Amino acid sequence: MEKAHEERRYTEYFVLASYAGEWMISRRMAEFVEDELDRWPRPRWIRFIDMMGASVRLRADLIKAVRQSSLEIRGEWRRFKDERKQEAPDEPSDWEIDW
Repeated sequence: MEKAHEERRYTEYFVLASYAGEWMISRRMAEFVEDELDRWPRPRWIRFIDMMGASVRLRADLIKAVRQSSLEIRGEWRRFKDERKQEAPDEPSDWEIDW
C-alpha cells in the first residue's frame, strides 16, 4: 500500500533564534519582530505568535537572530555542506568541533 502524499505545510518561514530557544514564525511576524527591535527605545518584551499558533512573550535582549528559511535556502545550505565535506571528508564539521 502506497503512503498518501502529504502536501508540505512549512515551505517558507523565518526562524527567531534566541538564548531561550528557537521559534518558526511567518514573514509577517518576522517583520513585526524586526520593527520592534528597530524601535528606540527598544521594548523590553516582544510578544509574537509562532507558526503553531502559540503566543510567546520574549525579552528583546534575548533575541540573537531572525533568519529566513525557504526550500531554496535550505537546499543551498545542504549543497554547501556536502561540498565542504567532499573537500575534506576526514575533517570534522564546524558544528562537531567543541570550541
